[in-house]
Amino acid sequence: MKKTQAKAPGKLYIAGEYAVVEPGYPAIIVAVDRFITVDVSPAEENSGSIYSTVLSSDNIKWKRHHNQILFTPSVPKAEIIQAAMTAAEEYIRSIIPDIPYYDVTITSDMVNDQGVKYGLGSSGAVTVALIQALLKAFSVQYTSLLLYKLAAVAHLSLNSSGSFGDLAAASFTGMIAYASFNKQSVRDQLETRSIKDIVETEWEDLFIEQLPPLKDLSLLVGWTGSPASTESLVSHVAHSRETLSYDQFLSESKGCVNRLITAIKQQDTSAILTEVAINRQLLLKMSHSKQFELETPLLSKLCSISEAHHATAKTSGAGGGDCGIALIPRDADRDAIVNEWSKAGITSLPLTVYTH
Repeated sequence: MKKTQAKAPGKLYIAGEYAVVEPGYPAIIVAVDRFITVDVSPAEENSGSIYSTVLSSDNIKWKRHHNQILFTPSVPKAEIIQAAMTAAEEYIRSIIPDIPYYDVTITSDMVNDQGVKYGLGSSGAVTVALIQALLKAFSVQYTSLLLYKLAAVAHLSLNSSGSFGDLAAASFTGMIAYASFNKQSVRDQLETRSIKDIVETEWEDLFIEQLPPLKDLSLLVGWTGSPASTESLVSHVAHSRETLSYDQFLSESKGCVNRLITAIKQQDTSAILTEVAINRQLLLKMSHSKQFELETPLLSKLCSISEAHHATAKTSGAGGGDCGIALIPRDADRDAIVNEWSKAGITSLPLTVYTH
């Protein structure tokens, strides 16, 4: 093996949140230029180590027992790292039978100076970056789709209820149209088939398409300073939905996002802004019917300030805190929005769309 490094970007949703959790329902996601970086190097001992400031102040030691990866000490927050290593190693082992021990170092710039996350999908990015680093370390060829599928297998092993859109954005980068796969189908296959077989077949309902960059609109990201839990918010909606109203939300979201995809391909600025505004209203209507707070007062303020300056804004992701986005036409006053956000207690994050 060789010493190597990989990095994966964070993500922001442009449209399609919540609906994208259901297989086949589209969303639009962008990768942004904040990263998880993973360094992998050959271990000097008959065991490996993992160091990450976001996990623990100490090195985590790891060994294998019958190809199972065991951490010492056990760190609950390291579950996704363990799952990513397991998925990557099983795939690598189908090509290279004997995998030596290695050391892993993980660093992140997806947090502020106090270590608070911005809500850019760090768990997805760390999964993709770690798997990518391991494939590179063992000179195993890969595609963006393979990275995504191995990362998805890792998250499935932890029974994640998310859409895995963060994995798609981290793997493909740029702006993508994305629809999630039939998770139960892949889970069933994992019971009887090898990971190599599974990732090399088509997945039901999975859709990932690269979209062109926006020519006449710029992205502005505002952080409200209060982190939100995507897992708990998505789980709340999943368990509280009333079939008829939620089915209507899914249908309307799908129509809206599909129109938005077409508008982006055609660079129709007016239609893009219209559909993003419609998506915001659909999400608000859904959250009111489910009785949870999608737009906190600060996120609502972020949107109203943007609209006052002829931009279109909405929450990004699960809402309940974290980030909001504004799409700003060329003739809108970006600096005025940033200044008013700041007065309201909203931090403008200097993020741009990242394409590898």
